[in-house]
Amino acid sequence: MTEYSTNVTDPHERQEEQQWGRILSTGNPVAGMILVFTQKFCTAVHEFGPAFDAGLIDNSTLPFYRNRLSMRLKKVLDIIHANGVETGLPTELLESLLERVNTAQSTTELGAMVEPVHAAGHAVCDALENW
Repeated sequence: MTEYSTNVTDPHERQEEQQWGRILSTGNPVAGMILVFTQKFCTAVHEFGPAFDAGLIDNSTLPFYRNRLSMRLKKVLDIIHANGVETGLPTELLESLLERVNTAQSTTELGAMVEPVHAAGHAVCDALENW
């Protein structure tokens, strides 16, 4: 196996990248696709959060962002369910996040999801690494 190298200096980000590399290097296509789509969801939320904090997003955009974030998270859950791999993954946590996204009444509620989504991303990666 070729060792993955990164120039990221932040220890947290470095550890995340190395974990992703380990998951992808297993060659398990289901784990790889769950990882990819989980990261797409996490990235969307991580980009939404700073834009919201900077005052660039207001409640008029709530339906758009709620729909986009919901679609990304549904894709993760669809992959999990379609492949029958609910056991061992934080499926209930992801489903509860989906419920929060779908019922958010304001962009403030969506903006408050950055850290819970980040934690869920770690939970998914930890579970995938332990397959």
